[in-house]
Amino acid sequence: MHWLGFVPWWLWVPYLILWLYVMATLIMEDREPADTLAWAFALLLVPVLGMVFYFIAGRDWATISEKKKWMQDYLAGVQAALQPFFKRNAAADRRFRRLFGGTFVERLSDTMSREDGLDVVTADRAEIFPTGQEKFSRLKADLVAAQRFIHVQYFIWEDDELTDALTEILKERAQAGVQVRFLYDYLGSKAWDKKKLEALVPLGVKVAKDVASLAHLNYRDHRKIVVIDGEIGYTGGYNVGQEYVDGGERFARWRDTHVRVTGQVVGELEALFAVRWFDQTKEDVLTDEYLPAAARDDGEAGVLCQVVAQSVEDPWQSSRRAHMLAIGNAEKRVWIQSPYFIPEVGLYDTMINAALSGVDVRFMMTGVPDKKVPFWAAWTYFRRLLKAGVHVYLYEAGFLHSKTLTADGQITAIGTMNMDIRSLRLHKELMLWMYDEKLAYRQERLFEEDIANSHEVTLQELDQLSLTTRFRNSFMRLLSYFI
Repeated sequence: MHWLGFVPWWLWVPYLILWLYVMATLIMEDREPADTLAWAFALLLVPVLGMVFYFIAGRDWATISEKKKWMQDYLAGVQAALQPFFKRNAAADRRFRRLFGGTFVERLSDTMSREDGLDVVTADRAEIFPTGQEKFSRLKADLVAAQRFIHVQYFIWEDDELTDALTEILKERAQAGVQVRFLYDYLGSKAWDKKKLEALVPLGVKVAKDVASLAHLNYRDHRKIVVIDGEIGYTGGYNVGQEYVDGGERFARWRDTHVRVTGQVVGELEALFAVRWFDQTKEDVLTDEYLPAAARDDGEAGVLCQVVAQSVEDPWQSSRRAHMLAIGNAEKRVWIQSPYFIPEVGLYDTMINAALSGVDVRFMMTGVPDKKVPFWAAWTYFRRLLKAGVHVYLYEAGFLHSKTLTADGQITAIGTMNMDIRSLRLHKELMLWMYDEKLAYRQERLFEEDIANSHEVTLQELDQLSLTTRFRNSFMRLLSYFI
């Protein structure tokens, strides 16, 4: 640390104490040895820069969050508030166990429930939207018809003709007396002006930005949620901007997947919105006023559903584990879509194990990237997948942004979680799991349509990559934690 000689002792001595504290904390966190060693080397070789990166990107927020008593008390209150909701939906759980008892689907559901406390409920209806035109046309109509409240949460909210149209609808509804709350990710939406949204505040619209503190800038809120009147919910891959409808200037097409649900499962989306809203505003909106009314049937009708969510603060990484369970326990086939592929080692090995056991594992990502670095890094993972028998497809008709999984023609998951290290370990994500053969069939047919617009990667193709290309791809893989 030769640089210490140029710094007054009264500056470097406190820094040295802080550095030693961080090193001790890092060791005591009992992470994977590779992670601990990587951060330790960074702190040793570039102490000042390493310290900055550690505080921005390296801290164990699951452990830190456990020490925030106010947040733990609130989360306990969330669970208590949801108990009556799940109690009145107990018939859906009984139906689920009658259909899936003793199967891996039951184990999958039980694991998700234990990890994040959201149980099986029903959707009166679930509709899958593979195009932005379908999704936003339907969303506009639902927003116009809102009577009591609108809760909106997006990672990216741009500033263009689509957001202008939606903002006008929110304005009109607010003037009509509808409660409107709007939450956006600070960094994800930072590139676009928010004056039009802020102009709604005097009309009674409540607008908040999520994850805005410097300490949390590396840990984004990547979820997309809309809840209308406690009756209608939306989630999936689409952010909000005209490019998500027509591809914009960069892409011939934007291929994504979103889902619209009605009924009891809307309450689980509302619970996730409520937790983030409370974290930023301290306003509690997890009350019966914002949850679905009790179902009129006995749980025998509708689509069995369950939301699973995770964030960097959660100890279980529930969405990632759900994917691992579904992939690892599928008996016939498991088909996955994600725009990016920089997998966590456990999930990567699970895919390989499933393929080696004879399961039809197919993975599709975009072949027309929006970001070159993660696209190049993904190629370094293909060889082992292909050798194990996984079919890897690159979608080339535009940009593929879907985050989906189907298993054995029985279940399908649609949501916000990418198959990359940031989504799997750092971001706030959610997936809506639907235990329904018709919806699984629908999603599999969409996957097959996408294959027709894709290029299948082969081992021969990988062998023909130049040494320069292979080195570039491998180097980009090293940067994957910060992409």
